Amino acid sequence: MTQATTFADARRRLVLSKPDLLITSVRLAGFNGLHLVVATKAMLPDTVAVVTHAVVDPALQADAARYNALYLVQPVDWPIFLGVIGSAVGARAGRPKGSRPRRWTRKTPADYVVAALGSAVGTVVDLSYGGARLQMTDRVTGPNDAAHTLALPDAGIAVHARPVWTQGAAPDGPWLCGVEVHEPDPVMNRAWRAFVDAVGV
Repeated sequence: MTQATTFADARRRLVLSKPDLLITSVRLAGFNGLHLVVATKAMLPDTVAVVTHAVVDPALQADAARYNALYLVQPVDWPIFLGVIGSAVGARAGRPKGSRPRRWTRKTPADYVVAALGSAVGTVVDLSYGGARLQMTDRVTGPNDAAHTLALPDAGIAVHARPVWTQGAAPDGPWLCGVEVHEPDPVMNRAWRAFVDAVGV
């Protein structure tokens, strides 16, 4: 479970943690919680969203329903609330997954791993034999099919990699970037795989 106190922090945490459930108030210090729901559904369409408000508002309730979000009026009856949430999350878990199973198992580094993709610097979020997910302080520029060097300076590893997607937590970052490793040198390929095996769980 994670909690955010600002709209920007909530966006960042949603990108990083990819939760099953989002609970937000309509009033978010100058922002509308429904905007957070809309952004979340665009990134994570299967996330169960709950919007809470102090009064009954048919217009807001209709807006929430348009984005498949539950609308609850405060104060919330907790037993009812937990029952509704449990049913919604259970229904989500029962839906078939549209994506293919992953070819490689992702591993999360046990320690902080610095990474550089071209001129962009960041850290490794998770990685596998086939690639990595990075959190970058700067947006990765250039066409997605362009070859970059993915360097892990503390490990002494540099491999050829191709960015396949970039997603910003906010307009000014940070950015998550998914990269595929395309290393023709078998020695460096073995070094990358050995690092993945040793890096974490």
